[in-house]
Amino acid sequence: MNQEEGMNLTPKTGPSPSGEIGIESLPVTSYWADIVRAFTKNKIAVLGLCILTVIVFLCVAAPWFTPYDPVMDMDLSKTLLPPGSEGHPLGTDHLGRDIWCRLLYGGRTSVLTGLSVALLSGFVGVTIGLISGYFGGTLDSLLMRFTDIMLSFPFMVLAIAIRAVLGSKQQNIVLALAIVGWPGFARLTRGQVLAIKSTEYVEAAMVAGFSHFRIIFSHILPNCMGLIIIQATLAVGGAILSAAGLAYLGLGVDAASPEWGMMLSQGKGYLRTATYLTTIPGIAISLTVLAMNWIGDGLRDAFDPKMRK
Repeated sequence: MNQEEGMNLTPKTGPSPSGEIGIESLPVTSYWADIVRAFTKNKIAVLGLCILTVIVFLCVAAPWFTPYDPVMDMDLSKTLLPPGSEGHPLGTDHLGRDIWCRLLYGGRTSVLTGLSVALLSGFVGVTIGLISGYFGGTLDSLLMRFTDIMLSFPFMVLAIAIRAVLGSKQQNIVLALAIVGWPGFARLTRGQVLAIKSTEYVEAAMVAGFSHFRIIFSHILPNCMGLIIIQATLAVGGAILSAAGLAYLGLGVDAASPEWGMMLSQGKGYLRTATYLTTIPGIAISLTVLAMNWIGDGLRDAFDPKMRK
């Protein structure tokens, strides 16, 4: 063996003459690529994603699909027209407003409310969970006892009380639902932090003198993101249902504003004569929440290594 052959330590990239496979010939895939691949194999989750994409697209591009204004275009000569009427594919309501138009614009409000609540409650809950789980001690006890107090109240009752204090503006409804929604994120995140905190790589980072900020955001939080994303996905659907419930009880946005829950509330007086007034927004809410739940289930399976095998 000459000197050059002795110094050549580069692993072979293909099969050796003996049939063995070289190190570099093994497939290399990233963690997130595995997640995406596992998610796309779940047909129900992909169907949910397709449904949600269509709903969001229709709501965002509402002016392209309807010529009417959801609030101002009222025609008292065309009230309670049934679905399939000329110029009104889903009919009109008790004020002669086009239901298809209000459904699309109302979807903007409902979906945006769900996303806003999930983001706000997730931010607060994850922050509290990270602090509580990482630092522990008295601070952990105080934060978790406060979380327990929040969880002890019935969700909807507490939301109604907070909304009554804050008022009926859309941002107040988001704030009310976020206030009652963050404890779930906090509990979930704290449990993950306690499990990850005891791992060797986190202990090595502590011994190396890394700052708390760096350890939390570079080593702990990235490993919690899987469950946080799943929780956020399910929280969107829950927030849409809760906002619709508040609106149905007359505690939602202004009555003239298009919103799925408000459409249900306004249609409940016509259940015998015009059932479509409640059926159509009810189907929209059900489809959206169902799609979010299917996506959440797909993400749960995709993040689970046992399910990816």
